[in-house]
Amino acid sequence: MSGSIANTLASKVGAIALTAVCSSLVFASSAGAQGSTTGVTAYSAHTHMGRHLTGPADGPGLWVNMWNYPLVANADSYCQKLHSHGIRNVFIQTSRSTTAALCEPARLSALIDAAHKYKIRVIAWGYHELATPTSAVTDADKMIAAAKFTSEKGEHVDAIAPNLEKNLDAKVLEPYLKRIRDQVGPNMPIMAVVYSPLNRAPQVAKTPWPLLAKYTDIIAPMAYWNSKWQKYSAYDYTLSTVRMVRQLSGKPDVEVHVIGDGMGTKSDAIKDFMRACKAAEATSASLYPNHQPTDEQLVCLSKYFEYFPINSRYRLFALRELTSSGVIEPLAMADPAASISRGDFYVLLMRQLDRHNVLAKRPAGPSQPLDITKVGAYKLLSRVKAIDAKSFDITSEEALAEHLSRPIWPKEAFEVVARLVEVKGNFKRLPTQLVEQTAKSFKGGSTITRKDNELGGWLGQPAFAERGPAASGAPGTRPLSYLDAAQIALDSVSGLK
Repeated sequence: MSGSIANTLASKVGAIALTAVCSSLVFASSAGAQGSTTGVTAYSAHTHMGRHLTGPADGPGLWVNMWNYPLVANADSYCQKLHSHGIRNVFIQTSRSTTAALCEPARLSALIDAAHKYKIRVIAWGYHELATPTSAVTDADKMIAAAKFTSEKGEHVDAIAPNLEKNLDAKVLEPYLKRIRDQVGPNMPIMAVVYSPLNRAPQVAKTPWPLLAKYTDIIAPMAYWNSKWQKYSAYDYTLSTVRMVRQLSGKPDVEVHVIGDGMGTKSDAIKDFMRACKAAEATSASLYPNHQPTDEQLVCLSKYFEYFPINSRYRLFALRELTSSGVIEPLAMADPAASISRGDFYVLLMRQLDRHNVLAKRPAGPSQPLDITKVGAYKLLSRVKAIDAKSFDITSEEALAEHLSRPIWPKEAFEVVARLVEVKGNFKRLPTQLVEQTAKSFKGGSTITRKDNELGGWLGQPAFAERGPAASGAPGTRPLSYLDAAQIALDSVSGLK
């Protein structure tokens, strides 16, 4: 979401910590060094929410194979150059099935120390064939060795990334991944590097996507659109890849890191690749170059934050927090990059209010998500003046249903939250029975008539939303996604309590 829109809300509601992610959770932009986060202050996170707030995300990455390590003497200048182009993640190959566990330990040590000096994360990757169950154990041990490697200055890699291309049989892959996870523990991020689901290699059909989501923290599809089989555009191939990974994994909130095709790729294709990552709301991205990146490719990667929000991981974890607590229903969401409807956003807000005891206490308590329909959320929000429909001609249930089914735009969403903070006390005055009855409003045989003498009319401020982004004064703005909505809802907690 644009900074100008965030500032609009922040100026209206000082209590809302909309900029908290910029102060305590986000990494610096490509112009400066990126550091680890200091924690989440806006809410008490579940255990899984606290894991891996640092890692291969929130910054562009570059892949290096075992034949292109920088020399020990050149490690510092190599990392300095990458840093100057905004690179914040280096994926370095540490083994193959046919090599020692660490193919270049001295160079790896120098690279880790230099990279960390420039606030660049180092992710160790290995090309492992898993040819037999026995060799799969050896392959797993090589990845474990990389995770436990200590540099000359006492530093370690920041994550590991097994490259799984050859044998994707679940019977071999599961013990391989389980062995790695058991040995490296829960706090070492594991990234599964796999083919795009669009790749026509025969083994791709065997990819056990739910298994990858179970044992790894990040799925990293290789979105290599330069296919010998078919001509693809970088944009379409990348967009479809991210969507299919989410669908096949069975986890709409799976973290997706997209590896772009850098085999001689020019700037136009790389820009289209990053545009697609933005549209799909992938968490992060990188480029696999042909041996060494070209200057043109490095310049493209330096523009990374023109396409990615600097708090992409926070947004993903916000989404996970709200889905795990029942505030957002995963089945209703399907794709976190999809536009959330106005009605679903209202439901999300009401469940957040209930969860944090802003509503009058219910017998069931906030341990169970508030059973509420879109119409019910609309009526409750309008009753306390959080929204006002005087500028709309909503005279029937059909018209209301259509209104609530439309996407909501960022500015409207911010303004609703801002008004919620102003009128939150009104919710406490609503009888519990009234809240529960209204929450379940969905059907009724009569047309909807507005009662202007009620506590506040019906819907407010969003008149521009029906006219699209240009009317909001934010050209190029797109409707609110589920990731956007999760961030807004979580950031607003301190102001709504």
